[in-house]
Amino acid sequence: MSNHQLHARYLPCTSRNPWIVLWLVAVLVVDSSIAAQPPRAESPLSTAGAATALENTLIEAIARAEKSVVAIARVRRRAAGESPQTDPNDPDFLPNEYASGVVVGAAGLILTNYHVLGDPEQNDYYVWLQRRPIKVEAVHRVEKVVAGDPWTDLAVLRVAAEGLTPIKFADVKTLRKGMIVMVLGNPHALARDGEPSAGWGILANTGRQAATRRRSLVAGSQRETLHHFGGLLQIDARLNLGTSGAAVINLKGEMIGMMTAQTPLEGIGQAAGLAIPADDVFRRTIEHLKAGRRIQVGFLGVSVETLSQQLWDRGFRGVRVNQVVPGTAADRAGLRVADVITHIDERPIKDRNELFHYLGGLAPQAQVRLDLLRGITAESDGDREQLTAELSKRFSQLAGPAIGALPYPSWCGMQLDYATAMPPRLFRDSGHLMDSRGCVAVVKVEVDSPAWQAGIRVGSFISHVEGTRVLNPAGFHKALGDPTGATEVTLCSEDREGRVLLISPRQ
Repeated sequence: MSNHQLHARYLPCTSRNPWIVLWLVAVLVVDSSIAAQPPRAESPLSTAGAATALENTLIEAIARAEKSVVAIARVRRRAAGESPQTDPNDPDFLPNEYASGVVVGAAGLILTNYHVLGDPEQNDYYVWLQRRPIKVEAVHRVEKVVAGDPWTDLAVLRVAAEGLTPIKFADVKTLRKGMIVMVLGNPHALARDGEPSAGWGILANTGRQAATRRRSLVAGSQRETLHHFGGLLQIDARLNLGTSGAAVINLKGEMIGMMTAQTPLEGIGQAAGLAIPADDVFRRTIEHLKAGRRIQVGFLGVSVETLSQQLWDRGFRGVRVNQVVPGTAADRAGLRVADVITHIDERPIKDRNELFHYLGGLAPQAQVRLDLLRGITAESDGDREQLTAELSKRFSQLAGPAIGALPYPSWCGMQLDYATAMPPRLFRDSGHLMDSRGCVAVVKVEVDSPAWQAGIRVGSFISHVEGTRVLNPAGFHKALGDPTGATEVTLCSEDREGRVLLISPRQ
């Protein structure tokens, strides 16, 4: 009999010993497997063998994934005259701010939470990672923040390292409550040497919402993210500070999600946490961030409310439109107040959060199909309609700015955005000029640039370029004529006729 079997068989009966949990799980596994079989002589080693098999499964899963999990430190840059900080290469170095991350690119690309970053202008970041052959390398100073997105709470760092092992993602469509999961991270900075610490528990639930007040390293944030509409995994495991950015893995060592918040609500105990699922939105966001692109969020342009109890009792499901914003995708698609949206892209919609969580995972210019009921009354079930809308862009007041290595495109000293993405402070002053048939907003103009000299200011709207209506920045740049000659643009004006301007790039 192996030592593992002896330990599994002669466990002390105490709730504080984690082995008792393994033993109980093993008993359940064995009992369920023999329940439908004829009675037979019980093997004294059957439960011990099952416990050992489960133990080995956990060990192997951790071994597969841990080489892709890193420790991260955030270190405030010292001002001139301040005493030097401890060298991060010192084994006794203990950062004040610490977290976890996972490798998503062999050439030094590390994924973590956006809230881990704080302000990249004021902080340096260090990553400890395990390299082949199973050897901890010296700490690598992060070369740069490639991109970060507050909407999805994800960010990508680049370190000076090659030949790393990217984490393998699981198929999250197969996730079910009760599945055994493990968390690999850097609790209390104990894993700052690059050897991640492991915890385990179960998948308690799916589709959970983040708390209104996010528990993050970003202070004072009470604004919405994608996760405030749901979609998060609830992990029932022992979690501590430093597990932000930690990998949640299954029994195959595949990543099913990334820890993003310790608790779903303020004041709740530590054996509960929320993780971002490694779904299609998660993977698509990573690819954008790896390329240095800022994430843009799709916007339909409706306000909705839950159905009345009377409609619910009659068997209707969906959300009722109570406002359609002029000039938005919803307006151009033909949505009306009192329409009931029942499906979006064939997905049934039961409440507001389901609708906006799905839309929040799409990019501007995405085409969505809306199934709806129109004309419901006390006597009529209404008519079924189907509309297609091309999303515009949402303005989001988030925990911090989107970060990207790629610059925003500009032309003649001005920077454009979707009309629906204009900051509210600008929209309050000039929103009445917006052309509901389609236009773009001017969000930045350099003083004395060609655009400035032509009379364009921040908060202006442009409806046409060379006589072609433009609905988004991409359409604006596509409609530009000779890059060296004068271009005719139409500025939206009070009289709705528009003011035609000629703008010539400087030679």
